[in-house]
Amino acid sequence: MNIFIYTFGCKVNQVESENIVNNAKKYGFTPVSNIEEAELIVINSCAVTENAEKKFRNLIKKLKKDNPAVIVAATGCAAEKEKEKLKNIGADIVVTNSGKMDILQYISENSDFLRSISEPHEFVLAENPKMITRTRAFVKIQDGCDSFCAYCIIPSLRGKPSSRDMDSIVNEVRHLVESGHKEIVPVGIHVGKYGLDLGDGVNLVTLIKKLLKEIDGFRIRLTSIELNELTDEMVALLTENQDRICRHYHIPLQSGSTEILKKMRRHYTAEEYIEKAQMLKKLVPDCTIGADIIVGFPTETDKNFKETMDTVRRAAIDHIHVFSYSDRSGTEASLMNGKIDGKTKSARAKELRVTAGEMKRMSAERMVGKCLKTLTQNDNTGLTDNFFTVIFPNGVVQNQLLDVLITDVESDNTLKAEIIEHEH
Repeated sequence: MNIFIYTFGCKVNQVESENIVNNAKKYGFTPVSNIEEAELIVINSCAVTENAEKKFRNLIKKLKKDNPAVIVAATGCAAEKEKEKLKNIGADIVVTNSGKMDILQYISENSDFLRSISEPHEFVLAENPKMITRTRAFVKIQDGCDSFCAYCIIPSLRGKPSSRDMDSIVNEVRHLVESGHKEIVPVGIHVGKYGLDLGDGVNLVTLIKKLLKEIDGFRIRLTSIELNELTDEMVALLTENQDRICRHYHIPLQSGSTEILKKMRRHYTAEEYIEKAQMLKKLVPDCTIGADIIVGFPTETDKNFKETMDTVRRAAIDHIHVFSYSDRSGTEASLMNGKIDGKTKSARAKELRVTAGEMKRMSAERMVGKCLKTLTQNDNTGLTDNFFTVIFPNGVVQNQLLDVLITDVESDNTLKAEIIEHEH
């Protein structure tokens, strides 16, 4: 039976989907890359926004309408949240997050798994001997979150923080590097909480130090780290390992207004964010900072939004993801007064995206004349360690780490590059 995996959302979902692909043949399924050829479709869903959930539900309906015979198995965060209702819109099998990595077993048995993630559970392992679909290898090191930001539903859908054994991670990374991967991306729902449940002083810093010490021939890219997790120990690690840890730090901001940050239950001020961003830029030359920002959080005034725009500029954020606030049932923010109308949210999002484009343009232009370490991808492109896409004038072999000279910037902020030196 042909199987296709449709993945929404975060990098953890991508890792887990990769694991399902890698295990498909054990259960007699044949992975296909074209959804039209599939007799079984597994949808690994996301519920971080209302829009993500809506897309998931619409996809189930469309798949069953287009081909009533296709088997649709639903899992992931939206399936965790909507488990009781999905059968009514066409899902044949529903598996919640704590059973996700056994979904092929449940499909084989034609049975559902509906146990809530809130019940006690161990770390849900999703180990991959190789990443078939990408040059960069994502490695799941952590799951769950207990931060309970006012707008976020994820803690109730992914459960409490749980960490993977350090030796297990080292072994997987070693296998991935030996099979040719040159960039490793540790992923989790809240990566910065790695190790806090393991004791013995284990944390994200000790894990990265161990990986760098025991395995050569690859670089690490941190996906996301909260401002409060940029401890002196973490900053020293980033500063002292610029050749091995990519110089792009995704530090979620969410709002540049201290007043709104407090209502969001984010435990830092706009000024603290600016100071840390400026410090990192001084300590790590040519590093870039990425951030998620929500516009239109309940009670956000024009003044609050202006403060966000000011913070973005002062912190010199290079890569910005803009989200319009959407209510998530069961969260504190969904019960707040002072909701912002859709028109205002759209206008603010548009204005911030324009500024984000300007910030990225300035950042890209600063790279001209610089030498950057770049991982080649398909389509004659590469990814710099500070998270710019580069285009090469001639065909290059995929999955090489090269030193490249940035020669120009395209209109879409991709960089033109010439190869200076091959790594080996």
